[in-house]
Amino acid sequence: MLRLTRRAARSAAILVVLLSVASSPAGAQQAPLPPQPPQPFAPDWAMFAGGKVFAEKGCGKCHAIRGIGGGVGPDLGRIQTGTGFFELGAAMWNHLPRMGAKMLEVGIPRPTLTPTEVSNLIAFIFTAQYYDEPGDAKTGEGLFAAKGCVQCHEVGGKGGRVGPGLDFLKRANSPVLVAAAMWNHGPEMAETMQAKGIARPTFQGKELVDLIAYIVAAAKVDVGAGTAQVVPGTPERGQKLFTEKRCVVCHRVAGKGGTVGPELGRRGHHVSLTQFAALMWNHGPAMWAKMRERGIQVPRLTGQEMADVVAYLYVSHYFDQPALGRVEGQQLVQARGCLTCHSVRGKGGKVGADFATSKVVRTPAGVIAAMWNHSRFMESQAQKRQVAWPVLTGRELGDIATYLGSLSRMGAGTKSN
Repeated sequence: MLRLTRRAARSAAILVVLLSVASSPAGAQQAPLPPQPPQPFAPDWAMFAGGKVFAEKGCGKCHAIRGIGGGVGPDLGRIQTGTGFFELGAAMWNHLPRMGAKMLEVGIPRPTLTPTEVSNLIAFIFTAQYYDEPGDAKTGEGLFAAKGCVQCHEVGGKGGRVGPGLDFLKRANSPVLVAAAMWNHGPEMAETMQAKGIARPTFQGKELVDLIAYIVAAAKVDVGAGTAQVVPGTPERGQKLFTEKRCVVCHRVAGKGGTVGPELGRRGHHVSLTQFAALMWNHGPAMWAKMRERGIQVPRLTGQEMADVVAYLYVSHYFDQPALGRVEGQQLVQARGCLTCHSVRGKGGKVGADFATSKVVRTPAGVIAAMWNHSRFMESQAQKRQVAWPVLTGRELGDIATYLGSLSRMGAGTKSN
């Protein structure tokens, strides 16, 4: 769970925008209810549809999200499964035999999932994966001097005092909040640098990661600082903010929006959060100039608002279909042994449903839900037939989903499985 200080930003600096997350008051006394299991994650997350699925389906009994929850399986907020919906779906599938065995061992019934629940659960896990690669403090120390930060900012008692000291980042090294702070105070910092003849630096690769690592390592602890929680972003709120903050005037997402700036949320745009902060910083002057031309005031973003916008950009390509996915998917269905049990228009196995008439597999989420819900039966059949459990990449799962979804559009019957 990300922690940050509540110290306010005062002037040009890489500051942290505070997020106040109020704890819900205790509810009024009500009639006795059946004992409820403890929430396996921060209480505020229950407001997310996927967080509700995570709790109600018992995922938190084995898995943690950012250190909160069970320890039987991996922490789902810190895994690096890839960059989209199908990568996470493939991870669920690939680990099913091992997860099923562990559930049986600890006496946890395997839950069923609807397609909607699959979509919400994967979105929740995906946006919780705000990981960042580790930085090198030694390299960051050199960058702190080379980039001119030391001329204005003090860390650990060393540096200038034109801007505020950065020791508070000891408790506030959240990349998404650094991104918000750099954006909010970027124009003011640029003016201060220009007035003092300091070249405005840019950050490439892991430079900002290393710089933050140095600041956190060198900073003195502020024992009196308070803390607050930053929860995973919500794509729905992010989409609304993207319009309200007028980002949509210049940028397109999923084919909608302006063309002044580059299209966002495309494949390849899924960088670490610190890299995201660096990109916003680097392109700041050009963006501010375009805003002035159009009479748009530079919007300010709180840390949580930035998290929501990032979540929206991250999930905008969930259902992108790979090129030629249908043909490749058809080949995979045959090569991975799916037709040993299933059929397509009567050709293939008779154990499972006919893919061409099944309504379950017509959507990507439906495919993953069906794979999960029928996994116990599929496991027993694989063992009975001595067939190895097929492992899939995210791309392969996307291809298979594309192919299965196309069958109902190719003149197949409408009979349900």
